[in-house]
Amino acid sequence: MTQADYDTFIRIVEFCMVLVQSALILMLWKAVFRTKREMSAMIAAAVFFVVNLMAKLPFSDVWVRYLAVFAFAIVYCLIRYRRYYEKAVFVLLLFYNFHSLSILISNSLRLKVETILMSGMDMMQSDYRYQFYQKMVISELVLTVVYTALMLFMLLVSIRVLKNAEMDRRDALLFSAYSLSGGVFAGIVMELYAVKVGDSVFYLYDAKKEMFWKIPLMASCIFVGEILLIYFWKNYRMLLEERQKRFIEEKQVQAMKRRLEEAEDFYGNVRKLRHEMKNHLTNIKGLAAGEQYGEIKDYISKMDETMQELECRYATGNALTDVIVNDRWRRAEKLGIDFEAEFHPVEGVSVFDLGMILGNLLDNAIEACEKDRQEKRFIHLRVKQKKRFFLIDVENSFDGKLRWQEGSPFPLSTKERAAPLLMMEHGLGLKNVSDIAERYYGGVSIKVKEQIFHVTVMLQREQK
Repeated sequence: MTQADYDTFIRIVEFCMVLVQSALILMLWKAVFRTKREMSAMIAAAVFFVVNLMAKLPFSDVWVRYLAVFAFAIVYCLIRYRRYYEKAVFVLLLFYNFHSLSILISNSLRLKVETILMSGMDMMQSDYRYQFYQKMVISELVLTVVYTALMLFMLLVSIRVLKNAEMDRRDALLFSAYSLSGGVFAGIVMELYAVKVGDSVFYLYDAKKEMFWKIPLMASCIFVGEILLIYFWKNYRMLLEERQKRFIEEKQVQAMKRRLEEAEDFYGNVRKLRHEMKNHLTNIKGLAAGEQYGEIKDYISKMDETMQELECRYATGNALTDVIVNDRWRRAEKLGIDFEAEFHPVEGVSVFDLGMILGNLLDNAIEACEKDRQEKRFIHLRVKQKKRFFLIDVENSFDGKLRWQEGSPFPLSTKERAAPLLMMEHGLGLKNVSDIAERYYGGVSIKVKEQIFHVTVMLQREQK
């Protein structure tokens, strides 16, 4: 084999390596961003391939390659996803960290194989150059095969660990810092392979034979460390989600108790009024007999105030939801909030679930209207039926200020957290409503237009 043949072989290997790297980074990208057969992801991989291929040109530097790919990924994320550029940084740093670690391990093995192959060669032999390039080809094949196998293994393990993991900005930055540290370590070691000292060259593996196993061991430890970090982080997030779920369930039970207490208080007042009505009539008759008409007017006025407290303006078709809707109407009236309701009786849905939905939505609406300084504040409730579906619409005015949790469809609450480390949604109300809607094959839709907050809950009759 001549040097020209060897150079051709190296160019083919480098082309194949870039192709493999493009396929591997596409695989990692799709796993983190959860894209499926998306044309834009394929375009991203193609551009990654072209950028890496151009970086192999003689005038280009390895740092030009890294910076070009990073710049492309950030711009791509800002255009395609409008945010999540931290995830793009995480993907690239993770990939290049695994790339550097795989190079360290495979290059150590290649140098070991090369040392063994070259040990029995005689420079005086006529076919020395032929054998030299032939054995260099073998060592390059070892490097390529081991590198590809290691990269595939590392990426498959990381993808499995990252599966179904919700990563926010802080998590992405944490893992990016670890990956950057691993990549910097690998870069330092690779620079020490051969160091020019005066007129001579210091070869690390020649001077330190133990580096043949120490460097691969260190690279393996860095890889295991990053995988364990991601694994423990994922379990921690799952623990937080479970804690959040239990906290929400407790709030649901408390809210259900409050609904029952409201109904009990309302009907207790009705029973009390019925019991006292005979006494009221007796008192009115006595005042009439004494011709005390002014006192009669005052007495009836006070009775009217009591009756208004028990007035049911809206009939929902169920005693519990009657109490909930009419109680929120009275609260809204006292606060100067315009309250309107159109209610179609709901069948095939648990009265407690329906009460939870109405209570949470109306409580959130009243809370939002209280903070609103507009002159005209309003709450509109509409419950409609469309074939097997029920739509519960609540529209209310608010001050236009909302904070959103990344990755969550619900706005954050402005109230203080009732428990540490819990992600508080809009008073937990919308989260409760969403959980109930899912049990009825439904969902929650939120629309915000200027200073109007509109939430729609869809339910089906049959419960899971």
